[in-house]
Amino acid sequence: MNSYQRVMGTLLGQPVDRLPVFAVLGAYGAKLTGVDLRTLYSDAAAYVAGQQAVYAQFGFDLVMTPFVYTALSEAFGGETAWSEHQPPNMKRPGMLSVAGAIKAPLPDPQTTGSLATVLDATHRLADIFKERVPIIGVLPGPGIMPSLVVGMERWMETLLFEPDLARQLTDHLTPFFVAWANALLDAGADCLVITEGMASAEIAPRDLFQARVLPLLSTTFPQVRGPKVLHHTGGRINHVLDLVTGLPGLVGVAIGSKDSLAQARALVGPNLNLIGNLDNLAFPSVPDEQIYQSSRSCIREAGAAGHYILSNSGADIPLATPPENLRAMHRAIADVGSRSGAWS
Repeated sequence: MNSYQRVMGTLLGQPVDRLPVFAVLGAYGAKLTGVDLRTLYSDAAAYVAGQQAVYAQFGFDLVMTPFVYTALSEAFGGETAWSEHQPPNMKRPGMLSVAGAIKAPLPDPQTTGSLATVLDATHRLADIFKERVPIIGVLPGPGIMPSLVVGMERWMETLLFEPDLARQLTDHLTPFFVAWANALLDAGADCLVITEGMASAEIAPRDLFQARVLPLLSTTFPQVRGPKVLHHTGGRINHVLDLVTGLPGLVGVAIGSKDSLAQARALVGPNLNLIGNLDNLAFPSVPDEQIYQSSRSCIREAGAAGHYILSNSGADIPLATPPENLRAMHRAIADVGSRSGAWS
């Protein structure tokens, strides 16, 4: 059974040879191939070489499209801050007012700057890995995407205090969100992870998510032509899980490292896939035995009934993470056996 069959079988609740295991290792590819991060994210061939190296060295059950949200902020005129040690961040948003953003034309995913590079990399990944290893596309959700256009502080102020203006901006950006999601799928992504920061308890309370963001997800998800996983972007998500289980095309949710997997399962029921929930910050700083034991704990808590993928719970795993800490996840999976084996 290859990685693609294993993950697809898990998502569908079918018997598999072992639980799948994910790790978000986009930037880590640069470490393995010896290129700087700016080259990795600016050159489709360099990025794909990084994913090939990650898969060859660690054998996780996925490859990823470039997890580089500055491609989106740049598409709206933003500036990027580059680092030697982590993926790039937005330095300055392209739009200095919400009113200006509403009037701005939407970028074309096929031809706009770094967006075209992301699609090129996705095509190349599909040429190499299609139906052998799942190709996971990553994009921000429609509730958090405006922060890449006008900045996080301005977006939150608008959402909280000028809801009509906020609605105008999300209405304006929704066609771009849908177009970008479908462009990733058309380029070869098998599944999309939608990182909706507004689903995180650290960013938005339940009532704000329910009133302002859940309707966006309910409207946009049916327009996206592929399976979707909802991600919290690094915070806690259990407080809204009962609200999202019926979203069209939703096949899984990523669970935060501070969330309880057992509680998450109780909230979503037996058939929605759970992904997580190892702490990103632990990976570079603790012994591999601790990663192993944490992985075993996750598997005991969530793996027995299937519909579960062991994974880190945040974005990119830090570059300083020792290889043995990543391999510890595989060791934990191997030691608990197949779906039909013991999970203790």
